[in-house]
Amino acid sequence: MLISCLGGCSLQVVAAELPALDLRRAEQAGVRMLAGQHLRLFTDLPPQAAVDELPAVFDAAVGTWAAYFGVAAERTELWQVRGFLIQDRQRFAALGVLPAQRPNFPQGFATERELWLLEQPSAYYRRHLLLHEGTHAFMLALLGGTGPGWYAEGLAELWGTHTWQDGQLTLRTMPADRHEVPMWGRIKSIREAHQAGAALSLAAVLALDQRRSLTTTEYAWCWSFCKFLDAHPRWQNKFRQLPQHVNDSQFNQRFQELYHAEWSDLQVEWQALVADWDYGYDHQQLAMQHREPQPVGAVAKCTLAAEKGWQSTGWLLKAGQQYRITATGRYQIAHDTQPWPCEPGGVTLAYHAGYPLGMLLGALRGQHQDNFSPPTPIGLGATLRPEQDAVLYLRVNDSPAGWHDNRGEIFVRLAPSQGPK
Repeated sequence: MLISCLGGCSLQVVAAELPALDLRRAEQAGVRMLAGQHLRLFTDLPPQAAVDELPAVFDAAVGTWAAYFGVAAERTELWQVRGFLIQDRQRFAALGVLPAQRPNFPQGFATERELWLLEQPSAYYRRHLLLHEGTHAFMLALLGGTGPGWYAEGLAELWGTHTWQDGQLTLRTMPADRHEVPMWGRIKSIREAHQAGAALSLAAVLALDQRRSLTTTEYAWCWSFCKFLDAHPRWQNKFRQLPQHVNDSQFNQRFQELYHAEWSDLQVEWQALVADWDYGYDHQQLAMQHREPQPVGAVAKCTLAAEKGWQSTGWLLKAGQQYRITATGRYQIAHDTQPWPCEPGGVTLAYHAGYPLGMLLGALRGQHQDNFSPPTPIGLGATLRPEQDAVLYLRVNDSPAGWHDNRGEIFVRLAPSQGPK
């Protein structure tokens, strides 16, 4: 049997037999049982709705897990996990039901037949942890494995993000704001790492595995990468083929082969996402638009959509050459009680990331290094002189959650303004 846990642990083989649990002794120790179809949960927490409904939350997830992972519904009908939600660890130690392999697990731990959760500071994060460990248990029991660390923990975090309202469970959500996911903190971790210049490259995320314990920030990177791939309109279909490889020792190689033709675009889009990562990130609208690059001769023109994220102009700018870019157009950058009209200079009623809302921004994609520069203001006009051969990408300035109400077009003109120096 394989094991996985939140808080860092190695996958290992253990005995498949569950230790016996004396229900009367458990009750005398202050441990009660909550029963669902797929989860029998033992806890020393007092009765309360947010605890007593946990088996229903777990049961609601099983069918969605099965559909996503391609597991026939009949295989899940009799699948059941025994779980322990723990406030006083010593009480469960006295009952002999802590995992022998990791009795001091930091937050959560799972095998294919059991899971353990420490009590959490918010009802949301308690459910999140249950769904995280439940994902591990489901994959171990019905797929036979979980894949390497970045994938195993990224998927568990992906399935842990959820909403639960009026008995309805929605999984793999993109949190709209921090109040929706109290005590979770994954987006905050990524933003702080990026601001500190410590963002992980795609290769660094793939290197996260079970040979050592993962930090909370590394869990955030695993989730971010899996969310990026699972929600992206271009990457999603291939990402969802990966469960069939979870027992393959060459999983990462299979992953890279799967995306080989798009590897350059994938690396660039990952850099762009990390720079913008925030609550409410709109994966559909912010998916980058790529074009085959062409050298700029004399005057070049293009039209941009105000409701789309980074869009390639297709203009390959030469290192050291100076270019003059100008922009015109009137478009909608927001809509509350009425539309917000905007021009490429932006509106100074609101700012995002230090620039006026709606301002035209540019970024350069290195032609040979697959790097993506920080945004630079274009507005109504700017002069560009790239340090390396690079393709120019453009978009308007908006928050990651603000793209749904943008409308209209921007007309852009670019021309070399002098010869190379």
